[in-house]
Amino acid sequence: MFRKRTFFPTAELVLGSLLVLSPTTMTAQRHGGHGGAGGVPGANNRPTGVDAKDPLKDFHRALAVEATSQQASEFEALVKENEAARSSLQAFVENQPRLSAGSESRLPGTEIDQLLGRLRADSQKFVAGFSPVQKSGLKENLKKLAKADTDLQANQQRLDVTLQAGDSGTELRSLGQNLITSLTEFSDQQLALASEMGVGLAQGSDLTFTLPEVRTRVTLGNQTTEVPISGELSQISAQGAERTFKLRMVVDRSDLEERTTEILRVQLDAARSCGERLAVREATMTSATPAAVIALQLHYERWSCLKLGGQTRPQELAEQDGSVEVKVTPVVGKANTLKLGAEFSSIVAGGAMGESLRSGDLGEELRDKLTHSILSLVPLGENFQKYLPPAARELAMVQDARFQETGVGKLSVILNVQLDLSDQQVKLMASQLNDARFAQGSAPQQGLTGRNSTPNR
Repeated sequence: MFRKRTFFPTAELVLGSLLVLSPTTMTAQRHGGHGGAGGVPGANNRPTGVDAKDPLKDFHRALAVEATSQQASEFEALVKENEAARSSLQAFVENQPRLSAGSESRLPGTEIDQLLGRLRADSQKFVAGFSPVQKSGLKENLKKLAKADTDLQANQQRLDVTLQAGDSGTELRSLGQNLITSLTEFSDQQLALASEMGVGLAQGSDLTFTLPEVRTRVTLGNQTTEVPISGELSQISAQGAERTFKLRMVVDRSDLEERTTEILRVQLDAARSCGERLAVREATMTSATPAAVIALQLHYERWSCLKLGGQTRPQELAEQDGSVEVKVTPVVGKANTLKLGAEFSSIVAGGAMGESLRSGDLGEELRDKLTHSILSLVPLGENFQKYLPPAARELAMVQDARFQETGVGKLSVILNVQLDLSDQQVKLMASQLNDARFAQGSAPQQGLTGRNSTPNR
């Protein structure tokens, strides 16, 4: 669920090596011909203007405090405990003041005590397992976490006293809200500590959030394949407590390139015993951003069915080969639906085949089947929101969609979406991203991470 930072201090290491291996050379270069090789007797021969600080100080510190794999797993458990306590406490607050301060509200209070007690105990156990070097390097973070722990405990005790005194539900609601605030601060300090230890987590203050790749199974006829879907949320503006994000979702169908003919053949072939038949010989799909062009090599047959002696006997009337190019363009419809518009950009076919493709039912049927097939291979359609965390699903507004090459031979579908979120909604979304429970109700995917970047304003 978590991702640890990887460091590539190549330039710094090379510079540090030169400083260590060649101090005399570096000093001579600095002083030039002043004072000779021995310098000025009695003077400070250390070159002036050189930063005496360790140029790799931050790197060394990061290595010293970096979390072990066991610590990363322990922190994952803390995140889940935090969410369980938050959910229980939120439900308790929402039920006030409808519930009296009697026995009905004491049972949830007992449950909250148990959840918060376990969370605080496990958090203290997690910190106790730090190495001396980690405790030293993370001293400031640990002070802030300890203060948040003390405040959380104090607010928990205030709620307990009120419950035991049998005070009104309104008072309980106020104390519950204070406890939620304390729990949020406690959680934020845990996340800040984990971030310093290189455990990649999404936080409410992040400006960019990366969605993990979700592989969705798509079935067309007897063909089944998996299509990877990924995405990134980037903040583009902020005003007060309101923040606007742009979501870029990518459907990568590059793995299907070699199977395009096979997949479309299943969907497009029309092998009627009577009338017109159409078979796909070869199919390719290329980018013409924002559209895609599907080139089809086709075989056409026309059959008539004569009834003789009570039996139907098909007879072939015409047969020929031809080709078409169909331009398919994504269109954003009502209610955030993704549709495809299709039109022939080229028809190389004569006779009955050319006439039927240009103005007959065969051409319309081919376009309809083609758009249906492509939409099936682009599993966004009306339900792209299911790939988002719950806090953002109802707020996503599609701006545009397009086909685009994202690498050599890789044709992807790009969906641009805008979301307007409050600070609280972003924090909730970050929590849901970390838990990664939003992916179609399936088992948790690889954890999502947030990172700071400069927004485009």
